[in-house]
Amino acid sequence: MTKPVPPRIESPNSFIAIGAREFIILGVGAVMVVLVIILKLGFIAKVGIVVLLVGLGLSVAFGRDRRTGKTVEQYLFNLLRYYSRARFRQRGALPPAPAKPDGSAPDSAAAEEDTPRDFPEARPPTGGLRIRPLPLGPGLLFAVLSFSFLGMLLAWIWLGGLAEIQPWLGKTRF
Repeated sequence: MTKPVPPRIESPNSFIAIGAREFIILGVGAVMVVLVIILKLGFIAKVGIVVLLVGLGLSVAFGRDRRTGKTVEQYLFNLLRYYSRARFRQRGALPPAPAKPDGSAPDSAAAEEDTPRDFPEARPPTGGLRIRPLPLGPGLLFAVLSFSFLGMLLAWIWLGGLAEIQPWLGKTRF
């Protein structure tokens, strides 16, 4: 049975409900944004890259996996540890399940339902700013890429891109 695990959010150590991890990630993202602004690129490319960096920075800082509640770095460390195991993808790598008292083999669905899960106790909401985690996944990445493309399109229109294609559109006025 796969139920979503409530995300475990560490209690922040600051007064605006953002912890040190989020400050570090957002700080690195801000430095990268400043470096992109300093580079000699076109304005449209700068807008697209800056929107992409800001979106990815916010996603990494505030995003959690829906099922496990893990941050991006926890997920990557677990994945790295899994692929660096000596018994990765070997036949019979899983330990055998314990037999039932009557001698028959346990079925996996019943074994999962009998397993107790330790969920952290829900704390009552306190006053002030509350931050809910973003659900990490392909939908969030697609949204960030879409906002980046939209920012580039709006910058192109603002710089006169619509006037460039107006002769092809005919006598239509915008």
